[in-house]
Amino acid sequence: MAVILGVWLALAGAVALLAGLAGSQRRSRLRHSGQTAWAMVLPAQSGPAAADPAFSSVAVQFALDDGRVLERVQARPARKSGSWRPGQQVLVWYDPTDPSDVLVSGSEGRWSDRAFLAAGVVLVLTGIAIASLVR
Repeated sequence: MAVILGVWLALAGAVALLAGLAGSQRRSRLRHSGQTAWAMVLPAQSGPAAADPAFSSVAVQFALDDGRVLERVQARPARKSGSWRPGQQVLVWYDPTDPSDVLVSGSEGRWSDRAFLAAGVVLVLTGIAIASLVR
């Protein structure tokens, strides 16, 4: 029974590790090889979510190098210090081959990726330890 628990913990940890690595790799790829643009923060969308600023989203609008203008709905940052105001300019990185792949400065966190990586490592090591101690 302990072997099964160890294997499940290791598998769950592997999934968390992959999620953290994928997020880190995407952010790194966009920051190093993506195009940058300044985006304008637009007012919150109307609806029930807009009534509660903690859960509302905003839209960022930016122009691509070829002149097209894109608008992307973005969740507000969790930190109050990172919260955006309508009309504020924010830096975005986007993939020129897929402009819908956007990273907004201050919105998608290194901390969440690091938390997934740390949790994944702990779970994998715990699972391996449980599975190997039983034998």
